[in-house]
Amino acid sequence: MYVSNSPRQPIARLEYKVGTSRFLRCGFIAFVFAAALSPAARAQEDAKKPEAAGSPQPYEVFTKDAQVLPGLLGIVSKNGKFYLSIAKAQLGVDLIETSVPATGLGGFGPAPGEPYVAPARIIQFDRVDNTVILRWPNTYAMVDANSPQAVGAKLSLPSSVIAVTPIVAESPTAVVIATDAFLGDVADLRAQFDAVVSKPEHSYKLDSGRSFFTDAKAFPQNTILRVSQTWVTDSPDTIDNAPDPRSIEVKMTYNLIAAPKDGYMPRIADPRVGYFEQPLLDFQNDTKPIRNVYYISRWNFMPATPGAPSQAKNPLIFTLSNDIPVQYRGVVRQALLTWNDAFARVGILNAVLVQDQPNDSSFDSDDIRHNMVRWFDASSPQYGAEALIVTDPRSGEEINAGINVDSVMGLAGNGYRYVVAPARGLPGGEALEREYALQAIRAVILHESGHDLGLQHNFIAYLAYSAKDLQSRSFTQKHGVAASVMAYNPVNLWPKGTPQGDYEQLALGPYDFHAIKWGYEYVPNAITPQAEVPRLNQVASQWSNPMYRFASDEDVDFATGHAIDPRVEMFVLSDRPLTWERTQLVMLHQIMNAVDRRFPNEGIAYDEARRAFLSPLHLYVRDVEMPARYLGGEYLSRAAAGDPNSRPPLQAVSRADEYAAWKLLQTYLFSDAAWRFNPNVLNRLTYSEVSSLGPGASWFYSPDPRHDVPIVEVAGATQDRVLDELFAPLTLQRIDDLSLKYARGTTMSIADLFDWTRDGIFGDIENGSITRAGVVRRNAQMLFAKRLSQMWIAPEKGTPTDAQALARLQLVDLSRFCASALHGQLDELTRAHVEALAAISRQALEARAAVAAPAQPPVP
Repeated sequence: MYVSNSPRQPIARLEYKVGTSRFLRCGFIAFVFAAALSPAARAQEDAKKPEAAGSPQPYEVFTKDAQVLPGLLGIVSKNGKFYLSIAKAQLGVDLIETSVPATGLGGFGPAPGEPYVAPARIIQFDRVDNTVILRWPNTYAMVDANSPQAVGAKLSLPSSVIAVTPIVAESPTAVVIATDAFLGDVADLRAQFDAVVSKPEHSYKLDSGRSFFTDAKAFPQNTILRVSQTWVTDSPDTIDNAPDPRSIEVKMTYNLIAAPKDGYMPRIADPRVGYFEQPLLDFQNDTKPIRNVYYISRWNFMPATPGAPSQAKNPLIFTLSNDIPVQYRGVVRQALLTWNDAFARVGILNAVLVQDQPNDSSFDSDDIRHNMVRWFDASSPQYGAEALIVTDPRSGEEINAGINVDSVMGLAGNGYRYVVAPARGLPGGEALEREYALQAIRAVILHESGHDLGLQHNFIAYLAYSAKDLQSRSFTQKHGVAASVMAYNPVNLWPKGTPQGDYEQLALGPYDFHAIKWGYEYVPNAITPQAEVPRLNQVASQWSNPMYRFASDEDVDFATGHAIDPRVEMFVLSDRPLTWERTQLVMLHQIMNAVDRRFPNEGIAYDEARRAFLSPLHLYVRDVEMPARYLGGEYLSRAAAGDPNSRPPLQAVSRADEYAAWKLLQTYLFSDAAWRFNPNVLNRLTYSEVSSLGPGASWFYSPDPRHDVPIVEVAGATQDRVLDELFAPLTLQRIDDLSLKYARGTTMSIADLFDWTRDGIFGDIENGSITRAGVVRRNAQMLFAKRLSQMWIAPEKGTPTDAQALARLQLVDLSRFCASALHGQLDELTRAHVEALAAISRQALEARAAVAAPAQPPVP
């Protein structure tokens, strides 16, 4: 990605590209004309139109009037086109290729510099006669060279061919090819557009006639090809924030990188410690039940004296881009260098270094040797920051790392203004907000640089500390607010009158030291990855210690029912999460109810009050969904057999804890009181109108349909998401199966789920207090009634028959409750509501639709 004011080495440039078909036609005319020329004149014409020749031209002739840039793969710029000069010794040799967008999609889709649009892949340039085959070989097989297994893997695991291109020039040591293959959708960016555009009929396609090379660069360890692609659609209302959304220019950077040859020894991953993993298939070893082998991603520091404290031979040097605002550079630097505390414990000194981007012509951020930390602007914030990692897909060795910081981080002080200060009864002010923003930036950089070192998220680390720990600033300054910077930690905020620790994770936690020890400590006398395993097992065996536990992204997929352990969660704190959630919900409700006391100040538009209300409301909605994870949950242990203090891999969440979680949902989600706020607050939550003569864009004006905050709709959407989670087919299957593993009454049953929800949502109909129900309560009852009806008449695939039967029984109960309520004194709205519920239950019970048997899950 370009740094706008960074001096660069001289590079070839191109502002247009002649289409391939046009070029071939011109080449044919030139060939006919050249037949009448003298040999010398013909040689000159052939040099201008090299693709017309039937065999490669001499390198000296072809490059006579060309600009040649030496590097890993040389760049030849000639007649407005770029060519690659490939040493013959590089033919058939593994290189690494990445496809990275150098520009974003206006705040949607991939951001500039993201290396994850397409994975880093091995690429080979193979010669066949007078052509070169651009190929992605399959690199998943672990085989010994020239072994029978190598022959079998090559036959059964196919490669992918990118292009076949003629050799246009040749010397005794190199061949030259055109780069047209990289004008196509090598990165499969089409899939990114499809993910952004919701309507298939408005999909984007690549316009090859408006795609061209913009520049190319050659460095000792990598070669850059940058392409401007034009993506088009017939629809004017697809991607927002483009001058003309029907035609969007995306610049792609194709990076060809030298594969490392530094003697790096891979390390075999362990599920008890969280590193990113490179999957491989071991065909040489038939003694294990599966062939899967996973190597971790990590930086190769190459300590000078393995096993003894020494300077890293190959430190990870971060370069702070000159686009980082000056006021943030100091805290970014401090956060990055904090990791040296962990590496010093394993004998690697000065593992991480930080430098400012130098202001000289020899520096270019596209050089793969620079690990850039950048600050970028987007009209629609996409994230706080993101780690950028390039690894060798054969071994997991990292060859480049960096961080993109979204400029939204500069607005982190809003969290202090709208949440922290009101909750703690503290004064506002720019200085306090700036100090808070610096803490947030430090925490984010600690987290993202942890990814750069190979670490995954750790969403169980928060459980290590008690509320008392979190309320002690001396504790949090030393240990952080969770056992790992790799958690998604919320603001460590406690109500006014309660002691208060640091708001953010400003220090490495015990898990971080543990993970670095496991991933980077030298294992004496181990000359193969397998030889390291016994020692690494000793470190990883501490999983059952709350300080060293690890669980990651796959363990928080609660929406589908896949995740089962309620302890694995994002944005929660303390070893008593249900108690913490109750504290947060009460505090956030109080903040929202008192917005009128602080916002807006005199002379400020009421948009400020709206922002001050929506900030805690967002947190309230996030927190109120968390108790649902406990219902039907099981505690999942990653400990291996024989680990200290280990327990069985699955243990039931107690029925008492499950019911306590349900009561939180009943009180803070499904009740009317949970969504009642001070009318003086609600009546000021409006926004300012904006008028523009130009085309619309969401970044400057994207008004809600309503001028007020739609509390009822927010409540209904939140309730619906929780019910989706609780009654997902996979969740229902798991709860139904609990009776096979645990004694009756020790954990909840599927009947408990239906009964608790019925009593919690329909209870006021049964006990005759329905007239006191408000609109939020009535909507929740309607949502659940319709869900029961669908579960009985047209159940989702995979819904257990027990759940269908219970849904029918709940409808019977609802019909009885409604019949009893209708005999009482009801106002018009309440009567209409109860009669509608009665009609839903009656129609469902009388339906003649066939009830399909649930699909059986595959046998493992």
